[in-house]
Amino acid sequence: MHDVSHPSSGTATKPTPLPRNASTWAFLAIAVVVGFGAYLGFVSVGPLAIDDWWHGAARVERSSLGHALAVFMAEVGGGIGAASCAAIAAALFFAVRLPRGAATVLTAMLLGIAGSELLKALVSRPRPWDQLYSAAGSSYPSGHTMGAAALAVSIALVACSAYDFTSRQAAGVWSVAILWVATMAWSRTALHVHWLTDTLAGALLGTAAALIALALWHPERTVDQVNVSGSL
Repeated sequence: MHDVSHPSSGTATKPTPLPRNASTWAFLAIAVVVGFGAYLGFVSVGPLAIDDWWHGAARVERSSLGHALAVFMAEVGGGIGAASCAAIAAALFFAVRLPRGAATVLTAMLLGIAGSELLKALVSRPRPWDQLYSAAGSSYPSGHTMGAAALAVSIALVACSAYDFTSRQAAGVWSVAILWVATMAWSRTALHVHWLTDTLAGALLGTAAALIALALWHPERTVDQVNVSGSL
C-alpha cells in the first residue's frame, strides 16, 4: 500500500528538503554515542565535570511543581507509556492512510530501544546515588530520552513530509518535538536518575533511529529528500 498525501490546498508545493547530509549526520550521531560509551566502559564510568554541575543545577525539591512534572514525564516516557504513545501515533497515521508513516514511527522506536539496551548492557554506567525517583539498570544512555526523541522526531518527519505545512507550521511542529525531548531529558536529570551526558546520548540515539527508520521505509525518497510540504 502506498501512502497518500493530504495537501491542505489541494495542489502540490515545491519541496523544501532537509540538509542533503542528513543520513550522514544520523550515523555520525550513532558513532558519537558509541564512542562516548566506549570511553565510559574502558576509561571512566563516573560523571564528567558537566554532569556534576548539572546534577546540582537541575535538582527539584520533593512535592514541588517541578518534581510533579518530572515524575509525570517519567511515567509517560516509561516502558508502557512510551509504547502506548508510539501505538497511538502509529494508529493515527494508519487512520489518515499513511501506513509507511506508521511503520516509520514503530521502527524508530524499535531501533532506538535495541540500541539503547545494547549500550546499557555493554557500558554499565552507575546511576546517580541520590535518586528522587525509583530507577533500575544502567544509566547510559537515557532510555526515556531516547524514546522521546525517536517518537517526536519520527512523528515530525512524517507529518512535515506528508502535509503542505507552511514554514511557520513546520517550525511549530519541530518546536513541539524539540520541547518534548528537552523536557524529557530535563526530567531525568531533575529526578537524579541520569547524568546530563546520558540524556544527550539518548537524544542523539533516538534522533538517529528516526532518520534511519524514515530511510528504510521510503527508499525511493531518501532521508536527504524529505520535505516539509510534499508527500511521502
